[in-house]
Amino acid sequence: MRTVTVKSPGSCGEFIQGIYQEQPCLVSCPIDLYSNIRIVEGPATRMLDTKAVQMLDLIFSEYSIPREEKHHINIQMSSEIPIEKGMASSTADIAGIARGLSAYYDLGLSDKTIAELCVFIEPTDNIMFERLNLFNHVCGDVLMNFEAQLEAQILIVEFKGAVNTMNFHRQQDGYTREEVDRFEAVLNLFKQGLRDKNLDAIGRACTESARLNQKILYKPHLEALAALSEAFGGHGGIITGHSGTVIGVLYSEEAFDYTAFMQRFLDVVPKQDYDALFLKNIIPGGLRVSIEN
Repeated sequence: MRTVTVKSPGSCGEFIQGIYQEQPCLVSCPIDLYSNIRIVEGPATRMLDTKAVQMLDLIFSEYSIPREEKHHINIQMSSEIPIEKGMASSTADIAGIARGLSAYYDLGLSDKTIAELCVFIEPTDNIMFERLNLFNHVCGDVLMNFEAQLEAQILIVEFKGAVNTMNFHRQQDGYTREEVDRFEAVLNLFKQGLRDKNLDAIGRACTESARLNQKILYKPHLEALAALSEAFGGHGGIITGHSGTVIGVLYSEEAFDYTAFMQRFLDVVPKQDYDALFLKNIIPGGLRVSIEN
């Protein structure tokens, strides 16, 4: 009996997000929190959520899989990723289902195809790609590939509140010409930081991108965390869920004074404003599949 399992990473929001060559775009920040999909032969044991059903129906329709086959597969879902925080929980789920069905039915779907399927359902993150790229999260196009990878640590603050991704993108205001130009400078700094393996440059790019997006979804503690990052060795890098409430502080263990940071953090950020704090790793993206026959 064939069993397919898929691990899909979540994200701590986006390194950068804006408008490039008149297209909306982002670079997701994949982390080691996962959505887990398991597909086995047999009748379903639980109902799938709406977006999961949409992906299932879309793949069955696009690839002419007989409808009766739906009665012979059991899709099981579990996730470590907080929902509606800007951490790619929905993308991880539906991309994982797409990758799992591709493996189960030998469809051979590429990462690009999976991205295109995801954006058919909702604007999406680009965690399905192993390598970083600049991604149009509305139509699924890859606008630019980055040769270098980024692996570092991140302190994540899960602030209270929830943001519905679909509603957020419907309400998103346009960028001014000046803001588009500023984002291009952010993108160039981010690219240079990746090429030089310079976390300070990457951190500055991420923080400036977060500031550019404050008018779209305001984060009251952004500047306080940026100042703490600068003060205690965090590369000045603030990575946010541009369409969510999560904020991450980029750091490397050898430079970051975690104890001093936390002492000051507890003084300046009220406990009632956040749900959780955790330390994670920034990792390569990509959907990890295993198959048992």
